[in-house]
Amino acid sequence: MNLLLYFVLFIVGLALIIKGSDWFVDSTIWIARTLHIPEFIIGATLVSLCTTLPEFLVSTGAASNGDTSLALGTSAGSVACNTGLILGIVIVFSMPSLHHRNAIRLKSTFISAALLAYLIIGIVFGEFNYIIGIIFLLMSVLFVYYNYYEAKKYREAQEHLPETDKSKKTVILNTILFIVGLALTIAGSRLMIIYGQKIALMLKVPSIVIGVTMTALGTSLPELVTAITAIKKKAASLSVGNIFGANILNLTLVLGGTAIIRPIITDKMILSFHLPIILLITLIASISTLVFKKKYPRFVGILLILLYFTYITLSAVLL
Repeated sequence: MNLLLYFVLFIVGLALIIKGSDWFVDSTIWIARTLHIPEFIIGATLVSLCTTLPEFLVSTGAASNGDTSLALGTSAGSVACNTGLILGIVIVFSMPSLHHRNAIRLKSTFISAALLAYLIIGIVFGEFNYIIGIIFLLMSVLFVYYNYYEAKKYREAQEHLPETDKSKKTVILNTILFIVGLALTIAGSRLMIIYGQKIALMLKVPSIVIGVTMTALGTSLPELVTAITAIKKKAASLSVGNIFGANILNLTLVLGGTAIIRPIITDKMILSFHLPIILLITLIASISTLVFKKKYPRFVGILLILLYFTYITLSAVLL
């Protein structure tokens, strides 16, 4: 009975994250478009900051409770989910253009380089300590600043963005959605931390596996919702920016914040299985920006999705 209750509360947490992040993202997009920020930059900064919040709360909360393997699994698993599943879906259904090709290439290369650095750090030191955590956090600040610079650079070319409603009623509504969405996201993340760990304990499933599957997918649902909405509104560049931005923040802000709270110990399974496969998934996304100049071909999306589900299947088999 306790196990059923834990699953119910875990699902309630997911539902709160989905709805809360949906409102949070909608209000943030309104704010960004009011300031005439390009869609790709919106996705890579404000939207990715919002949609990465669940991963940050789950990871730092788990670290505070003494479980850093769940934090590492959530961050790494979210990168795999964002790139393999969500980017794959976006490519299959919309074949987004590589209009901001240089920016996409730079971000995707950074993601692959960061994962390679994690492998080296894990092999050499066996953990991510607070010094490495501080470096990660500084990198996240530099990333946000870089996107601010990009926003200024592209701002003059954004006449195509639709005018937003700036009436008092709209301002108040979006402020309420922002606050309530944030509150629901925090509450949902807290439920996932507590009951995700309880489920793992009762089923004797390693926290790292829970992290890269259930929790990673759950905390990546805001990115998925954003991607589906962007496809419907023919704004795939917003979704692509969100995916790459969220990945970078997962690898810098989330892991950096977690490592400062408590050192993240790396085990053999992380170094020999999880990180190499996730690195392979991100490399395919990165190499695609070098090979193709105009848009992502549909077969790249299919390949990313197949790799992601292969990864999840192997994660379950190798319990």
